[in-house]
Amino acid sequence: MRACSRMTCLGRVVLALSLTGAVGAGGCEESLTVLPQLEVSPTVLQFEHVAVGYPSIQELTVSNTGFAGLQLQALAPRLGAQSRFRVVGIRDPLTGSVDPQVPASLGPGASMLVLIQYDPSSDDAADFDTLDVTTNDHDACPGPYNPCEVQLSGTGAPPDAELEVECPPDSVEECPGGGGALTCRVILENVTNTHPQRLAFNFCEVPAGENRELRATLRNVGNIPLDLAGFAFDPTFGTPDDFRLLEPGEQTLTIQPGMQATVALVYAPAAEGADAAGFDLDTNDTDVPDGTFSVRMLAMSAEADIDVNPEHIPFTGVTQGSSATADISVHNTGTGALTITGIEVSGGSVAGEFSVTPDQGFELPVAGMQTLQVTYAPQDVGADDGSIIIYSNDPDEPQVVVTLGGNVRPDLEVTPSAAVEFVNVPQGGDAEQPVTLRNVGYADLTISAMAFTLNPGDPAVFGLLGLPVDFPGTPIVLAPTESISFTMTFHDNTLIADEMGQLEIGHDSPNDSNPYILMALNSGTPANLPPVAVVTPQTLTINGLGQEVSLDGSGSFDPDPGDSVNAYGWSFLFKPTDAQGNVAQAQLDSTQDPVTTFTPDMVGTYIVRLVVWDTFNAQSLPVDAEISVNP
Repeated sequence: MRACSRMTCLGRVVLALSLTGAVGAGGCEESLTVLPQLEVSPTVLQFEHVAVGYPSIQELTVSNTGFAGLQLQALAPRLGAQSRFRVVGIRDPLTGSVDPQVPASLGPGASMLVLIQYDPSSDDAADFDTLDVTTNDHDACPGPYNPCEVQLSGTGAPPDAELEVECPPDSVEECPGGGGALTCRVILENVTNTHPQRLAFNFCEVPAGENRELRATLRNVGNIPLDLAGFAFDPTFGTPDDFRLLEPGEQTLTIQPGMQATVALVYAPAAEGADAAGFDLDTNDTDVPDGTFSVRMLAMSAEADIDVNPEHIPFTGVTQGSSATADISVHNTGTGALTITGIEVSGGSVAGEFSVTPDQGFELPVAGMQTLQVTYAPQDVGADDGSIIIYSNDPDEPQVVVTLGGNVRPDLEVTPSAAVEFVNVPQGGDAEQPVTLRNVGYADLTISAMAFTLNPGDPAVFGLLGLPVDFPGTPIVLAPTESISFTMTFHDNTLIADEMGQLEIGHDSPNDSNPYILMALNSGTPANLPPVAVVTPQTLTINGLGQEVSLDGSGSFDPDPGDSVNAYGWSFLFKPTDAQGNVAQAQLDSTQDPVTTFTPDMVGTYIVRLVVWDTFNAQSLPVDAEISVNP
């Protein structure tokens, strides 16, 4: 007869508490007895890069998979008091609370989470030990059926708080309208491109009266607690009236090693328009540049956007005494309600030749559409010109003109129709956009001139490429349906914010304003934040005249990455006056160096002001130093 493994024999216990007796050939020759069985997971615990004084804890699952009570005779590191490892207690899996007392037994099918702690003695420590789990398990210890030894190892490391920032992947999306703007983005410092420097939230467009929440995860992947202070809006970075910080609830946050927290903000605009806010967090993560991690918010309250099609109706082939009708579709392609405040009809050589239904205002919800029916009923022969003006609350197009004609004529169409936009061009960078002129009328169209009447910068930031070399000496003539395309160029001037140009196009189309005005706009180019002036000392009291006072402005800085303070400006804001009305004659030895000095010549208060400029000539807010001179 051969002996079976304990697992094979126990697998045959079905109902009785114990079974005895002989087993036939190929079975177990010993009696089958209900026994406890120890299970431990994992059997190896590794603690890596643990800082001195900040012990690390891992969980060990101890289970009884047998059918009798498991007695725990010992559960402790083998090295005893000399060990850097120790048993802290057991954790309740439901409440998370820790009980320092380890139970002496486990019933059949029971398990517990044992907490093992490692605390190194030095930054370069390397420790090893064995956790003995001594029980009444009848199998050999250690052995394949009795995992009574757990290998313990640990290494020390210098203390290091390490910030990791993550945008939830399932909530990051691109703002409507393209341009690549994401609702949540983590910006890394630009030297090693490894450590987070800024968290950027873009709430995109939110209708007034509604709200949107965005959140990100702040995680401590270091080995000591991570401190973050400054969870409060700073007016320097915008007007935070429409923003609210949901999490954390305190201005200072501490995240333990391996743990995480959430920063959550909500944007609830009260009115239409652009919004921005932000704050800077001071952190003990030494890898974060200057120890400052920035959080910035951008948002745009929803706006109505009118789209009218077509914007010209020629009414060709209509004879005197008859009539023709055409439809104009009015769409709301914006993110807020569109209100048509009025509809005005004009033109025709005889009053009433043009009419529209409906002729009163109305409101369209987001994605809504309304059809206007225009009727042309000529009363006499000849050409008729007219228009329908649609007034609305669209902030970009408060009125749209649909031109009407009753004769064959040219008609100019410009694409884009109102403005050529250059978006997110890097500071000092270049960009190009195509422009197309098309004759959508019924006679030859002559383009006679094309020039910028508004073009900032020296040299000018906007330009044209691709026009015929002999233009405007030789006008451009476009037959019906024919078009011509050219390129508008842009070179960013870093000293000018939100550059705007105006291109005037001369033509002979009676259906369009002449000249046709096409705007050129730059938006989204990173703003050049002004520098911050710092004076040391800011207050000073001295006794007696003749002592030289030194004021240091070298601590001034620029918040833009890669930018710096380029110029200094010192001046006296106030000097004391004696009883006869004489003003002190003290002079600053320098008005444009980082450091300046002066020697008081009269008792009283002196106020010196410092203003600084960055490399793009942006000026800081002034900062004052007050020096009191006693007799």
